[in-house]
Amino acid sequence: MAILQQSPIAEFIWQDREIRFDIPVIQLQPRKGEIIVDSINQVEDTKGNNGDKGSLIITNLRLIWFGDANQRINLSIGFDCILNTEIKETNSMLKGTTQALFLRTKYEQSRYEFIFTSLVKNSPRLFTSFQAVIRSYETTKMYRDLKLRGAIVQDKQVIILPKEQIISRYNGVWNLSSEQGNLGSFYLTNVRVIWFAQLAENFNVSLPWVQVKCVKVRDSKYGKALVLETSEQSGGYILGFRVESLEEVYTEITNLYKTYSVNPMFGVEISFEDVEGSGDNVQVPKVEDNLEIVDTGYSSLALPTNKSNYAIGGGSGAAASKDPLANIMFCEELGLAIERPPKGVSVDQLWKIV
Repeated sequence: MAILQQSPIAEFIWQDREIRFDIPVIQLQPRKGEIIVDSINQVEDTKGNNGDKGSLIITNLRLIWFGDANQRINLSIGFDCILNTEIKETNSMLKGTTQALFLRTKYEQSRYEFIFTSLVKNSPRLFTSFQAVIRSYETTKMYRDLKLRGAIVQDKQVIILPKEQIISRYNGVWNLSSEQGNLGSFYLTNVRVIWFAQLAENFNVSLPWVQVKCVKVRDSKYGKALVLETSEQSGGYILGFRVESLEEVYTEITNLYKTYSVNPMFGVEISFEDVEGSGDNVQVPKVEDNLEIVDTGYSSLALPTNKSNYAIGGGSGAAASKDPLANIMFCEELGLAIERPPKGVSVDQLWKIV
C-alpha cells in the first residue's frame, strides 16, 4: 500500500521498560510526563556498591539510584522490569544486619537482583514510598499497554479510566484486520484510541497514545485507510481502519497525538494517604528534598558497573563465567540442559521467582 500521509515518528519511551547501568547523567533527568514522587538521601546499593552512600529517586516510571561521590555510577530500573519485591534482612557494610528492599527483575534475557538499604535510622520511607508507587503502576497498565480483546467495553459503552475524557466517537468504522473487515465504533480520548466490533464487543483494541509509533493514511484494497502503527515494545502491530471523513479524523488524531506527546499521562497517581509509615504514620510529600542531579565531572574516575554483580545468585552463573559452558548441567526434573542454579537454590525455587 502506498503511503499518502504520515505523522512524525514517536519518541521511544524506555524509562519504565528497561534497566540501564551507569548511564549519562542527563538520562537520569525526568522525561516529559515523568514525575518525581520521592527522593531519599543516604541509600546504599547493597548488592552492587556495598559500602557506598547514594541517593534514591522514585518516579512514576522507574527507580533511580546514583552514588553521592560519583553520579556516573548509577542505576535506572524501569517498573515494568520488576518481577517481585520483598523486604528482608541483608548485611550492609555501613549499617550491619538490617532490613532492606529486594527487587528481582528481568530485562531482555537477563535476570537481576537489586538490594537497597536506607542508612537513616528507623525510617520506613524507602519501603512505603516504593510500595505505594509500584502498586499504582501495576493497577494502571491500561494507560500504557496495548490491549487486544480486553475487558474495555460493557453494554456497548467504553469503560473510562480515571481522568480519561472521550474527545470523539465515530460509528460505522471498519477494522481491516481480516479479509472481510469488521464494523464497529471508534473512540478517541485524551489517553488512547479504542475500537470495538458492533456485533461482538469483546473483539476490540485499546491503544494508548504512548504506544503509537506513527499515524498514516495509506491505499488499501478497501480504498484509503487510516493506519496506526504501534511501537516495537507493544508488538509492532499495524492497525487499519476505514472511516468516513478520513481527512478530518486523521487531522484530529494527529493533533491529539501531538498534544499527548507534549504532556503524556502515564496513569500513576500517588496521594499522601498511599504513603504511610509503618509505625509513626510518616507521610512522604511529593518533593525532591532539594536534591539536584548534576554532572560532577568524575568521568575519568568512574568505573563501569559489573552487571554480573546484580545477576540472580550474585553473578555466579554463566553470565559471570568466561566459559559459557562451565555452569551448564543436566536437570533430571526438566529433562533439559540448564544453567546451574546458584548455591542453595533449587530449580523449583527458580520457577517460583516468576
